Amino acid sequence: MEKSKKKQIVAELKDLFSKASSCIAVDYNGVNMETFTPIRKECAQNNVRMVVVKNSLAKIAVKDTEYEGILDMLTGMISLVFTMDDDQVAGARIVKSFGKKSDRITVKGGVIDGKILSEKDVKALADLPSKEELQSKLLGTMLAVPQNFVRLLNAVPQNFVQLLVAYKEKMEKA
Repeated sequence: MEKSKKKQIVAELKDLFSKASSCIAVDYNGVNMETFTPIRKECAQNNVRMVVVKNSLAKIAVKDTEYEGILDMLTGMISLVFTMDDDQVAGARIVKSFGKKSDRITVKGGVIDGKILSEKDVKALADLPSKEELQSKLLGTMLAVPQNFVRLLNAVPQNFVQLLVAYKEKMEKA
């Protein structure tokens, strides 16, 4: 590979590292194209980039970034999965779902917000609900308190009216 081509690849990787919200290192040793192509398509649909690159070039590109913790994971046949939007777990979910279909796809680890994640951490992260789901659950919880308070306040006059109606019916029968 020409030196200019290598510099271009390193520059593209640096750009990916600067724009990504998370990065996961995936070992794809022994994975055939029939398995690999659907993963790439799924990644493209979810604003996730899956990049296969030489480890030496990735090590150069990752220097002086928040993803420097991934250096130790860059051994063997590695693909880097970059999540490009705010949903930092999108890449982890995709890798985990395809990891169930093929035992050859294994997570080596990852980095989110400068924090190094082990294989177990990435798998646990993949089980978390999306950011939108968490926000809606939090909003539902926050709205439940005032709603219950309003129902409680409304119950007192409602019970009083029911008491008056029952008293009126008793008086009419008498």
